[in-house]
Amino acid sequence: MRAPQGRAALNILVFISRVSATEVALYNGRDRVVNEIIEHSPSDLHAFLTPPEQGQFRFNAIVDLLSERDAKLSNVDIIITEITSHFVPPGLYMVNDELLSLLSKQQIDENHCRSGVFAANHLCQYIKSLYDVECMPIILEPVIDNEMKPEAALSGIKGVVRDPVYHMFSHRTAATLYAWWEKHKGMNDVKVVVAHLGSEISVGAYDSGRMVDCNSPLDGEGPFSPSTSGTLPLDSLIDMCYSGKYDMDEMMNIVSGKGGLSAYMDDVKLHSVMESYHAGNKKTIFLVNAMAYKVAREIGARAAALGGAVEAIVLTGPWANFDEFVEEISCRVQWIAPITIHGYDDELTTLADAAIEAYRGNLKIFLYGQDRK
Repeated sequence: MRAPQGRAALNILVFISRVSATEVALYNGRDRVVNEIIEHSPSDLHAFLTPPEQGQFRFNAIVDLLSERDAKLSNVDIIITEITSHFVPPGLYMVNDELLSLLSKQQIDENHCRSGVFAANHLCQYIKSLYDVECMPIILEPVIDNEMKPEAALSGIKGVVRDPVYHMFSHRTAATLYAWWEKHKGMNDVKVVVAHLGSEISVGAYDSGRMVDCNSPLDGEGPFSPSTSGTLPLDSLIDMCYSGKYDMDEMMNIVSGKGGLSAYMDDVKLHSVMESYHAGNKKTIFLVNAMAYKVAREIGARAAALGGAVEAIVLTGPWANFDEFVEEISCRVQWIAPITIHGYDDELTTLADAAIEAYRGNLKIFLYGQDRK
C-alpha cells in the first residue's frame, strides 16, 4: 500500500451505495473533512440495469460532489466501500478484475451496493489519469452468514425459505456502538432490536450477537419504506401479477423501487419529505405517520422474537434524523425498551477505521480469485 508522502495521516475516501442515495465521506486519518449524502431519484437509478452501469453513474455523482467541495483527490490514498453479496466470502478485498467480472454478472435489483465496486474502480482510474498517483480501491464484505432461528426461516410454503437481505453492516455497527458506548459491553453481551431507517427499512432482533430474525425489505417484507412496498395482501398481489397489465420486471419494480412512499408521492428524498411535513402537508403527514406505525409494529414483532427480553431499541439510518418520524415510532414502542439513536455516519467511520487498520497490517486484504474464491 502506498504510504502518504509528507503527510502524517492517510486520506481515505469512503462511500456507500444505497437504493436512492450515495453517502460520501473524505477522511484525513480519523478527521472527516467531507460528509455528504447524494440523493438520487428512483427514475435515475432504474435507468441502469447492471452494477457496472450504475457504478459509472455513481462515480460521476461522486466526482461532481467532490469537485464542488474543492476536495483534493490527488491526496487520496485509499478508496473503500462495502458490498453485500452471497458470492464473496466475508473480508476486505482489493478490487481486481476477477471481482469485477464476478459482480458484473449480477442483476442490480438484487443489491444496489454492488455498483460501488465499479464506482471505486473508476475513481482510482480517474485519479491515476489526472494526477499520475496510485490509490488503493478496497471493499468490505461483512459477515452475512444466515443466523436466523430455523423457525424464523420457515416461510409457510414448501421450497421457499426466508433468507433476508438486509442492512447487516448498519445493524451491527449500531448495535456494537450501543453496546460499547452505553453499556461498556461487547455486542455479544446484549439483546437489542435494531431498525435501519432509510430508503429501505429493515428491523432485526439480535440475541447475544446473533441475528435471530429480520425482515427482507427487497423481497417486499416488513414495513413499507420510501421505496419498498413492505408486506402485501397476497390475494391482491397475485391478482396484479396475472392481470396482464404488468410483466415480471414491472412487478418487481412495484415491490422494490416504486413501492412504499414512492407509490403515493413524486419526491421521496428525505429533505423533500421533511420540508413537506414541516409545511403541514396533510397527505405527507399521514403517509409518514403510517410508515412509522408499520415500523413500530415490526419492532414489536422483533421484540417477540427475543421473548420480550429487549435491552434497547436502536434506531439508525438517514431517516433517524427525521425527529417527528422517530417520535412517532418511539411513542408506540417505548414501553418495550429504552430507545437510542446512533448517527448514520457511524457506518462510514467504521469503513474508514477498517482502511486504517488494513494499512497498519492489522487486517488482511484478500485478492479474489487468488486468496479466495
